[in-house]
Amino acid sequence: MIGLIHNEWLKSWYGRKMWLFSIVMAVFMVGALGIALLVQANTDITIAAEDFSEISVMLFPTFIMLYGVVLIAGAIAGEHAHGTVKQLLIRPTSRTKVLISKWAGNFLLAGLAFGILVLITTVTGILVFQSDATVLEIAKDTAATALYQLPTLVFYMALATLIAVLTKSTALTIIITFLPMFFGSIVQFFIVRYEWSKWIVLSHIDFYSNYHELGTMPEPFANMWASLGFLAAHIALILLVAHVVFQKRDVL
Repeated sequence: MIGLIHNEWLKSWYGRKMWLFSIVMAVFMVGALGIALLVQANTDITIAAEDFSEISVMLFPTFIMLYGVVLIAGAIAGEHAHGTVKQLLIRPTSRTKVLISKWAGNFLLAGLAFGILVLITTVTGILVFQSDATVLEIAKDTAATALYQLPTLVFYMALATLIAVLTKSTALTIIITFLPMFFGSIVQFFIVRYEWSKWIVLSHIDFYSNYHELGTMPEPFANMWASLGFLAAHIALILLVAHVVFQKRDVL
């Protein structure tokens, strides 16, 4: 299993241009830092270290979510299209292990990118901007903001796994997964007034907006952990269905 996951990491780094995505993200972060410094230099606005790091961690994970979906689409649907998945399945390795290595490997890769993003933005904020808060307080608040973003990342990558298995199409996987990512908040805005809306998984996906102190949406459940459990159950169900379909479907 470790070998399969390592293989997925290599394919993501070289074949799916993870290195290029890393460069693009670095450019975005440098640009964000430049804008923040320009704003502070030309206005009366004072940007604190925690403000820069928390806002960065609030905004930049969207790009990691988008690329995480692309990684999954390439790992599953893309390999179906190019026939390379056959090379894995003719080996004495179960289909379950093959699929787990694909979604788990890319989950870990996206999570690693997310962790590096949090670390870099936190350190940058502390080094460049002033603050009355201690380093520990800034790191703690930024990490908390990041953790509120994590369930959303996992959900969309799980959904992409299912769509990729069902459609075997990279384009359809990306498009279908992006639909709730871009329009889910709009739908949630219109249905939130109804009591039944809290039982729709769409109401729980944007965990940050629902439960963070800076969030803009009402809580679907009064208890944050109940909402997290509800979302986790759907993630588990989505991955289970993906595995069942992958086991039954002819890919050779």
